[in-house]
Amino acid sequence: MSSNPILASIKRIPPVTRFFTIGSVLACIGISTFNGFDKLFINYPILSYLILVTKYSFQNDKTYLAKSMTLFTGLIQFYKFFSSFIIPSGILSKDISTLLNIYFFYTFSNHLEIGKFGGIFPDYVWFILLNGIMIQIVRLGLECLSPTIASMITYPHEMLLACLTYIWSRQNKNATINLMGLIPIKAYYLPLGNIIVNGIVGGPIAVTGSLIGIMSGYLYLCLQSQTTPIYNLFPGAYGTPMNRTASGRRVGATSIDRPGTRTPIEAEFIGDSIYDSGYLRAPTWLYNFLNYPRVRPNNGTVPLVNRTGNMSRMQQQQATADSVSSGNSWFSGNKADGESPVFRGKGQRLGG
Repeated sequence: MSSNPILASIKRIPPVTRFFTIGSVLACIGISTFNGFDKLFINYPILSYLILVTKYSFQNDKTYLAKSMTLFTGLIQFYKFFSSFIIPSGILSKDISTLLNIYFFYTFSNHLEIGKFGGIFPDYVWFILLNGIMIQIVRLGLECLSPTIASMITYPHEMLLACLTYIWSRQNKNATINLMGLIPIKAYYLPLGNIIVNGIVGGPIAVTGSLIGIMSGYLYLCLQSQTTPIYNLFPGAYGTPMNRTASGRRVGATSIDRPGTRTPIEAEFIGDSIYDSGYLRAPTWLYNFLNYPRVRPNNGTVPLVNRTGNMSRMQQQQATADSVSSGNSWFSGNKADGESPVFRGKGQRLGG
């Protein structure tokens, strides 16, 4: 008996991406059908109210059992810090943007999980945890400081999507995509394009959410590359060799090309910055907790799936750019980010 093709397709989705995709769909159903928004979402006003109610009840309880139950009930509500990330923006207005946000989250998360992180489950979980914590801290801090922001609903899901988009764009700078399905641009400029679109459609609050996500992604890259934020944006930071002609156009950029040797295609190629280097592995305790074997492929710096023979960084990104559609869709092809066929040889002896 053949397996269900729908279930087979779901099983092929990487685990973390699958969790967020299915979780977001179920959250939308729960909110639309059972009005469960307050059961899943948290922001600064809700957090303040929760703390106030818990404190008042705790002070008025007479027995230790009642105090314990009140404290437990208050603490268990902190699951909302995590469940808030599966609520896509637009769910309350019930418009098409909700489905688009789920789709884009799935797309970028899928490419990152099997591409940049090579399908290594703990490393991608660690990436999500770090960025999720940073996003919640900054978000709640801004809501605490600004009554205007606190009076509006900001979605961690949308901020995490901006973070994923930024990390993906740094990994695939030279891939060609279509902004809103209409304007072909390099992936390097996608975060900026999204900020402009969000500013037009969603206003300052939407722009703030995008900036929080991008900032979180940038700080993660700083941790990954073990470089100092802001300082690593300056040309020639950390003594990196620099080509003034190619690198002077972009802050923090370095060039691998020599003057006068670049082809027209290479002249448009965007090289890596110093903070694009490195690879941040999850701590040992997370590997142990998830019961995942701690393998160290290629000296433990980059996942095996993300290394493409002896190809240079330019060739890898150009291969990725060729695998991305310039038509009406965002992506095409079945290859993971950074992957391309490797020459296997013909088995002939030298001199034979």
